[in-house]
This record gives sequence, C-alpha cells and structure tokens, in this order.
Amino acid sequence: MPVPFRDLAEQEDLGLAAYVKLVDEPNTRGIRAALFCITARGEPVDFTFTRIDLPSAVLWRAGEQRRQAVAALCKALFTAAARTPGLLLMLADEVPARVLIEHLEVRIPACRVARGSPQPPVAQEVHESLGDTLHLYWIGDRPAEGSAARELLDRLSARNLLLEPFDRAVLGLEEAFSKP
Repeated sequence: MPVPFRDLAEQEDLGLAAYVKLVDEPNTRGIRAALFCITARGEPVDFTFTRIDLPSAVLWRAGEQRRQAVAALCKALFTAAARTPGLLLMLADEVPARVLIEHLEVRIPACRVARGSPQPPVAQEVHESLGDTLHLYWIGDRPAEGSAARELLDRLSARNLLLEPFDRAVLGLEEAFSKP
C-alpha cells in the first residue's frame, strides 16, 4: 500500500527567476555574462552564457563603452535563453539603469538589486527596500501583490535566494570559460 503524500513542489510552480551576472575578464578587455534561471526553490533550470570584447575606449565618452557592451550582452543572453522567466534580477552595480531604459524594453518584471545604503532611483525606476540593506530598483512598476512575479520574489526572499544565485552564476561562468 503506497504512502499517502502530496508533492509540495507541484504547488509551488511560480515560474522561473532569471539572474543576469557580469564578470570582467582578468585582462580587462572583455566581459563575460550569464543568464541563470532557477525555480522558487532555487533549483537550477537553465544557464546561458556569452562574452564580448570591449571596444577601444579612445573614442567613447566615459561609461558609454561599458554600457554599450552590457546592452549587447543582455540582448545576446535574452535571445539565447531556452525558457521564459517570470522575473529578471540584475546587480545594480553591474547593469546600469540606462541599459534597461534606453537600450532594451524588458517585458517581464525586472529589477536591479543593490546592497548597502539606498541610492536615489533614476527616472522610470521604482525603489523598494527589503530590510535595511537590500534594495530593489524596479524598471517601471513593481509587481502587484498576489501576482506570480511578486509571489516568486517573496519565495526567493524567504529562502535567501535574491543574491546567492549571482554567486552560483559566477561559478558557472568560471567552469564554462575554463580551459580543458
């Protein structure tokens, strides 16, 4: 006689959260990037990666060279992703808000995550504090209470998974770009 049970993972299908992680190459001539998708339980589902050479900085205005490279990396990652996430998270110190405002129109809830003291949001960003030292900068409106994206964010936060997947993405990039 089987043991009666209910699979709680089936109840928790809130979609996927995608994390964009950027890593400067040691020679500072390129940037590696990953799009790492996980479930609300933190289980890995998809890992997409790429890299780009930074163009010569001679003719670029300060900051523009990197911003263009980040926009190109995001376009490549979003195009190559095998699954559509319900929530997109990026580190605020890696992905400038202007990339998501002037270069791309992301059609899922997207936010830049920052630790430390809150910074004033740029135009078209909505700031949300999660405790004293974790801040979300939503591009456009933040997800409404009760929405799938909000539920996913809340589950990730409760499991301390708002920042930790960025560290796993770094490990994935190291493995992907390691020499055989």
